[in-house]
Amino acid sequence: MNHQKRALITAEFDPVGIARLAEMGYVVQETGWGQTHRPLSAEELIPLMPGTSLLIVEVEQISAQVIAAAPELEVIATCRAGPVNVDVAAATARGIPVLSTPGRNADSVADFTVGVMLALCRNIHRAERHLRQNGWMVHGDELPYFHFRGPEVSGKTLGLIGCGAIGRAFARRVRGFDMRVLVTDPYIDQASLGGLGRLASLETVLTQADFLSLHVPVTAETKGLLNADRLGMMKPTAYLINTARAAVVDEDALFAALASGRLAGAALDVFWNEPEIAPRWLTLDNVLLTPHLGGAADEVKVHHSAMVVEDLHTLQAGGVPARLANPEVLTGAQ
Repeated sequence: MNHQKRALITAEFDPVGIARLAEMGYVVQETGWGQTHRPLSAEELIPLMPGTSLLIVEVEQISAQVIAAAPELEVIATCRAGPVNVDVAAATARGIPVLSTPGRNADSVADFTVGVMLALCRNIHRAERHLRQNGWMVHGDELPYFHFRGPEVSGKTLGLIGCGAIGRAFARRVRGFDMRVLVTDPYIDQASLGGLGRLASLETVLTQADFLSLHVPVTAETKGLLNADRLGMMKPTAYLINTARAAVVDEDALFAALASGRLAGAALDVFWNEPEIAPRWLTLDNVLLTPHLGGAADEVKVHHSAMVVEDLHTLQAGGVPARLANPEVLTGAQ
């Protein structure tokens, strides 16, 4: 770069990434979500936009109005799986490349999913809560050994609905548990899945899974995918794990299945009206509840920072970044 340009970063960003941006010629200003854990509103962002050449965000909403306030803006990067918080059409109209960071938290969510699977079926969460609140014995003089037992995972069948970056990372981890893995995903084939599992129909996965884990985004195809009929196909001894999105599951149908004992249990990291949780979920003892923590590993910001910097280097070199949401903006430059 012939002269320094300003990078405005409102995402959590790794110090190594900051240093690399400086090496690329950017003067970095950090503010917003990454510094205060409170996202900036459009009204707060707009005064910061003049003079900004590179915008890196995570939670803030980048509307057409925000983009219009930045006449020097050359690149937008969002540290999300996709550019869900960026008006890509408005950026494209200006010829601004939009970068995202798919797979940034795949290992984090996969680790977390292993954790809640084990905690759920072995009643670790219930036993820990009991020990804190009531002490060692149950009902006065009964050993907890008889009250918090659960199944081993070895030899059991894990069903995956969706097998992208997170699903594959989870499948790799359960190899060590000697689990059988069945996968339903219309966008992959057995050759690309390799030895991570066996592709099967949704019906086969639902009827055979001892543990069913969801790893799909919310789309027209997946919204309400697990309705009462499909939940009714699952084994009564099966456990459901949702670290994806709540809208994939019919809330009333799932609650009814768990409250009646039709399903053995569920681990839910996502909810239908976050950050609110319907009080009825707190009444179920066979449900492990966590506040959307699947992607909350320390290393996630390291991963997304490296992805952004890598794609910026590619742009500077005149190439097409691997994670470019609107490649059409570069068509005339190639």
